[in-house]
Amino acid sequence: MNLVFIRYFLRVAETGNFTVAAERCHVTQPTLSAGIGRLEEEIGARLFDRSRRAALTAAGQKLLPHARAMVEAWQAALAEQRSSRQHRLLRVAIGSTLPIQAAMQWLATAQRRLPFDIEISEGTAAIVMERWRRGRCDVALFPVREPIAVATAVQILREPYVLAAATGHRIATRDRWAAFDLAETPFILRADCEAHEEAQRLLTIAGVRPRAVLRSANEERCAAAVLAGLGVAFMPRSLLRPGMAAAEIREVALERRVILAWRDDADPDTAAALRDAATADDRLAFAR
Repeated sequence: MNLVFIRYFLRVAETGNFTVAAERCHVTQPTLSAGIGRLEEEIGARLFDRSRRAALTAAGQKLLPHARAMVEAWQAALAEQRSSRQHRLLRVAIGSTLPIQAAMQWLATAQRRLPFDIEISEGTAAIVMERWRRGRCDVALFPVREPIAVATAVQILREPYVLAAATGHRIATRDRWAAFDLAETPFILRADCEAHEEAQRLLTIAGVRPRAVLRSANEERCAAAVLAGLGVAFMPRSLLRPGMAAAEIREVALERRVILAWRDDADPDTAAALRDAATADDRLAFAR
């Protein structure tokens, strides 16, 4: 027996009108009538007297308290499940080179959709990926250079690396630069950057060895140095801040993907809530 049909029955019993009941159930009247018909087939008796403004028949009167009890029991079961999920601990590992405000907003959005307690850890992309693969976290959000093809991981962002500079810096005057033009430009080196070695290799091939004025794994410090005009930084587009301009390096065309992954035995509802929250947030979903 379909609980939806029970709800249809209760709405008609409350309103005494099939049309009004259909509106309150947000379905068409033929859909509601068909559902009532299916219910009457299961019961083996007419539930409403159509000739008397959808008045309950004797069979309908008998079913009414049971129908209410069924709906109440279902609502109580849902409330119990939600209550148990509120105390579930979800261990989340986040890559240190991801935009932290967007990552925190993602978790807050998911937590509103399906409450759970959160324990957050962070690390380099390699460390977070290893934690996920070894089952040492329930959910992981991390960047990679190449796609991951497994059932428990989805790509939620794909973005290029750019050369970031303060809007008043000379690099901000053009959208594209040759590596040779950057030979004397001071660089801020993001120590945990997944593309650091590859970018350095490509610049070396182009005959350029950038001078580093700061090398740090702290993204906020690197951003502060860029905004102060101390140098430029090679970073993914999502890490750009207000006051920064972006340019391309002709010889260094690299990109990354951000992966959301979860344990094989993760609760499907929790995984769906996290996935939906990530793809609904345009700061994570690559919509630029």
